[in-house]
Amino acid sequence: MKIYKRILAGIALGSLLFTQAPVYTQAVEAVGEIVEMPVDNRPNYAIYVNRSTNCVTVKVINEDSTETAVKSMICSTGRNGHRTPVGTFSTSDYYDWRLMVDGTYGRYAVRFNNRIMFHSVPYYSKREDNLEYEQYNLLGENASLGCVRLAVADAKWIYDNCRKGTKVVVYENEEDYGEPGKPAPIRIDVDSPFRGWDPTDPIEINPWRNNNEQ
Repeated sequence: MKIYKRILAGIALGSLLFTQAPVYTQAVEAVGEIVEMPVDNRPNYAIYVNRSTNCVTVKVINEDSTETAVKSMICSTGRNGHRTPVGTFSTSDYYDWRLMVDGTYGRYAVRFNNRIMFHSVPYYSKREDNLEYEQYNLLGENASLGCVRLAVADAKWIYDNCRKGTKVVVYENEEDYGEPGKPAPIRIDVDSPFRGWDPTDPIEINPWRNNNEQ
């Protein structure tokens, strides 16, 4: 009987040891060492997408929980039959290139609602000079399959500056352009030899960077 009780006690103790999760604070204990967790010191932002005006407003969340507008972007949300869902979401996955449902590619894609993402205007292939320039000229209008399309510079800004878990609010208000207002769109001349490039792309070899033609 004593041996039986000792076995039961040993099983109970072993179960306790293996079911209690460790409490992590500022470091994670690995095999034989302490690994410091990286600290994300980027500001905490909130992104507001008005699907009626196709305007994005980025606000920084202050320490007192108030919000201050710091940036606005022109965008294309979902067209009829593919309207971008309204609601409050948060960013999750980040991709420098992402294959889209129609076989095109989006750059600097940031997921915030299942299959709905921020990303650049689509490219025909995974090349910086193969932009769907006719779709680029629709920025500011409802044109996507549900995602929020942006110029490359704006998509990259969200990709670089908004950490995972950033709040995203999609709403509808035909009179609200947010602060500091809706930017004027850049249009690409369809006869330009540079038409396959996004004019805002900061990549060094972008021909728009050293040319006044737009």
